[in-house]
Amino acid sequence: AVWRSEIIVVRGRDGQVRAFHNVCRHRGMKLVRCEVDVNPHSRRGNRHVFMCPFHGWTYDLDGRLRPLMGQEYFPELDRDAAGMIPVTLDIWNGFVFVNYQAQPEQTLREHLGGLASDLDDYPFDECAHIARYTARVKANWKTAIDAFHESYHACTLHGRSIPDCGQTPEYAVPGSARVYGPHHSLSMWANPKHQPTPAEMVAWKYGMSFAPGEALQMGGVNPSGDDNWWFDINVFFPNFFVDVGPGWYFTYNFWPVAVDEIVWCMDIYQKAPARPSQRIAQEHTKVLLRDILYEDLSTLEATQEMLASGVIGEMLVSPELEVAVRHQHATVMQWVTQG
Repeated sequence: AVWRSEIIVVRGRDGQVRAFHNVCRHRGMKLVRCEVDVNPHSRRGNRHVFMCPFHGWTYDLDGRLRPLMGQEYFPELDRDAAGMIPVTLDIWNGFVFVNYQAQPEQTLREHLGGLASDLDDYPFDECAHIARYTARVKANWKTAIDAFHESYHACTLHGRSIPDCGQTPEYAVPGSARVYGPHHSLSMWANPKHQPTPAEMVAWKYGMSFAPGEALQMGGVNPSGDDNWWFDINVFFPNFFVDVGPGWYFTYNFWPVAVDEIVWCMDIYQKAPARPSQRIAQEHTKVLLRDILYEDLSTLEATQEMLASGVIGEMLVSPELEVAVRHQHATVMQWVTQG
């Protein structure tokens, strides 16, 4: 929807991952029909070929056009030149990135820059997917992102779900912050006086993760070596988060479908459990994050509605508490101005 197009991402029989525009070269019919909704399973599956439901033109998984019914009636058709239209694709640490440009000005690695270097040593390949939460929200993508890369709101909004992790604004100030061109990274610190609930104590004792504030020597985290480190918020401009902690990480995607609407998706990963007690601890993590996210999502549409009213002409953004918000807005303006 961002490109006024749809993309198919597929792993071929040769193991190669490729991306194509979801359009038949014959007369423009959509090859794979699915709705953009909040059910991710409706947009994935397995295919041996891609066949147009209109006239039956069929393509291999590498995009090549197969022999077609009635081919004798297309005397000028060059099948080698009539395959699916490719989209530039590259992979970093298992994450798939696509680029609308056929010949991008930068490689993926050049675009991700120092933020990718900070995360390279994180053990992504040792973590298993444990949960996914999605929502379709009537809010601009920038409005939505702003709710997730600052902790100032935790003092009020999350006062019940995490009552003393963000008890005062002092703990909402990032321990450190880093800027890498359009991307940024924050290291968050936890309230050392936090009193865990009985459920938290069991989860921390038997789970793979560590409690907030505990030191852990793991690659790809806490790049500034902050004391009392909890987790890092890593934002790849424009709309992708990879937040990493000790033994767990989660991602956010903010997919615009209209100027005032997004599909938001969160995926949670942890090291694979070795015993049932660790599985129980993971369930605690899933439920806690779910409750926190309900609170976050509850603000988005109300904020969008009021911003759209035009009543306020500027935002009063803190340079310390909301440094990531300031950087995101500055980057958006820079990209818009440069075209």
